[in-house]
Parts: sequence; C-alpha cells; structure tokens
Amino acid sequence: MKRKQLFSEKNKWGRGTLMIEDGICLVENDEGDILLADSLGNAAVLMKRDGRWQPARIHGGTAEIGADTIALFGGEEIRYEKAVKRPLLALLDSLDDETFLLFLSHLHGFGLSVYDCVFSYNQSLFSGEGVSFYHFSADDAQCALQHHRGGSGKHDRFEWTASDGRRSIMYSAAKHGGTA
Repeated sequence: MKRKQLFSEKNKWGRGTLMIEDGICLVENDEGDILLADSLGNAAVLMKRDGRWQPARIHGGTAEIGADTIALFGGEEIRYEKAVKRPLLALLDSLDDETFLLFLSHLHGFGLSVYDCVFSYNQSLFSGEGVSFYHFSADDAQCALQHHRGGSGKHDRFEWTASDGRRSIMYSAAKHGGTA
C-alpha cells in the first residue's frame, strides 16, 4: 500500500536538459544542479522526441528510444523519475499505515511531496533513540521536519516548520511497544 501511494505522489518527475562535455553526458536539472546522466541509474527516463515524451535509455553520448539509437548533441529535454531519499524511505517504511497517511497529509498541506526531500538524516538507522531531520524544498514551499522517535511505549512526534511561518506538530497514531 505504501509504495503504491508513493508512486502516485506529485513531483515524482524531475526535468532536465542534457549537456555533452568532453564526451560525457550531463544533466542540468530544474534547480541548476549538474548530474552525471549515469547517476540516474535505473530510474525511468523520458525524452522529448517529435513533440512527445517517450521512454529512453541514455548511454554515454547516445539514447535508445524504442528500437532507435540516436546521437545526443546537448540541449535535449528529459524527464526522470526521482528517488525518495533512503533515510526518508526508511522512516516511511517504519510508520504504521494510519501515521503514514497522516504524514503525507501534513506534507501535502505544506505544498510538498516526499520527492521534494533535499536533505534527510534518520537517527534510527544508527540507534533507536534521538532526533531525525528532513528538509523539503520546492519552488514555492520550504519545510523542515524534526522527527522525535518515541521509546518505551511513547508516540513519535513530528515537528513541521514551513518557511512561511506555519508550524505543526503531529503524533504517530500507534504507540511503540518496548524497543523501536
């Protein structure tokens, strides 16, 4: 259920423009960051061809679109499937279904999605106690999240602060039993 819900989140697709420099294929994304095209790994990639977005695989200075292999010259537009940052994904996987949906609802209330996460630190990956930090950013919204992991039967607490001054505190729906 959770993965299916994440797959339907807004902002799942990033946009970029291909650049070829010294035979290396790069992607300049919407934020102006430069990525190696190879860093997209197994992410789905769509390339605009004949005015339509079509599935593509980029290899060095070429792209496979259907049965065709075309040379890349730079300037081609692409869309690529963003990944959810691993520490955030671990947090989402640890939540019960009700808290997971409440988490998404809070995030959407700030105009953001899990694909807008630009920084994630999940303390529970190192120990069961402590505070985890996440930052979400989109063109018109910024939000910081602190996740205080509950222990000894306590609820988790999520403290949300947006750049426009809105704040929210959310508690997990389920209590932890003993160890987390």
